[in-house]
Amino acid sequence: MKRTTQLFDLYWEDILVAKILPYLTMRECFVFRCVSKTCSQIIDMYFSKLKALKSIRKGFSPHTFNVFTRTCTRLNVLNLSRSVSLNDNDLIPLLLQNPGLVVLNLSYCENLSAKCLQPVILYCNNLKTLKLAHCAWLTTGAMEALALHQTALEDVDISHCFNISESCILIFIKKFIYLKTLNLEGNTQVSDKSLYALSKYSTSLQLLNLGGCSEITDKGVRALALHSLKLRGMLLRGCTKVTENSLKHMRNRVKLDRRAAEPVPMPIYVQI
Repeated sequence: MKRTTQLFDLYWEDILVAKILPYLTMRECFVFRCVSKTCSQIIDMYFSKLKALKSIRKGFSPHTFNVFTRTCTRLNVLNLSRSVSLNDNDLIPLLLQNPGLVVLNLSYCENLSAKCLQPVILYCNNLKTLKLAHCAWLTTGAMEALALHQTALEDVDISHCFNISESCILIFIKKFIYLKTLNLEGNTQVSDKSLYALSKYSTSLQLLNLGGCSEITDKGVRALALHSLKLRGMLLRGCTKVTENSLKHMRNRVKLDRRAAEPVPMPIYVQI
C-alpha cells in the first residue's frame, strides 16, 4: 500500500521551521512542543533561529524562560516589558546566551535588580536601544558602568528612574554622543545642566522627552534651541518653569506638545 506523506516527512528546517512555525503564536508553539518528542525537537530548532523575542501580556513562566535559555542564542531584539514576575535568575542566563542583542526593553520589570544588566554592559557590544522606564532598581553605579563599557546607544528610555543622580546622567550624555532619542520623563533631578550637556554633546538628538522635569527652565531650553539643530520633537508637559520666551526659538522646526501662547490683543480705545 502506498504510504501518504505526513507532516514530519516535510523538511524540518526548510519548510516547517522557515515557512510554517512563524505563523504560530508563542503559546501555540509551546502547545505543539508538548505533543511529542519530535514536536519538541522541531520547536527547539525554531527557537534557536529566533531573532526577536517579545513577552506576551505579563511575560513568561520560569519553565518557559528555561526553554528559551537553552535554545535562543541569536536574539537581536528582546522585549520583556511589563514582565512583572521576571527576576535576575531567569533573565541573566538568557542575556549571557545572546551577546548580539541590539534592542533590550525591560521597562516596568519590577522584580529585577541592577545586577541583571551586567551581561548587557560587558558583552552586548552592538546594543543600540535600551529601555528601562519605571525601573526603580536602576542605580547610578549601573548607569556609570554602562557609560564605561558601551559605545553605540542611540535610543534610551530612563523615564521615572528616580534612583539615578543627575551627575551620572551627565556622564551618560557625554559618553553617548550619537543619541537620537532620549526619554527623561519624570526625573525631577534633571536640571538645566543636563540640557546644556545635551546641546553640547548630543548633536544627533532628534526626539527628547522632558515631561515632568520640573526643574528645567528657559535657559536650558534656549541652549537646545540654539545648538540641537537636528531636534524634531520635544515633550515638556509639567515643565512649569519653561515659557514661550525659549520655545519660540524652535517652533518653526521642532514639534512641541505645548501650543504657542495666544497673542495679547491690543486694547481698543473709544473716544467718548
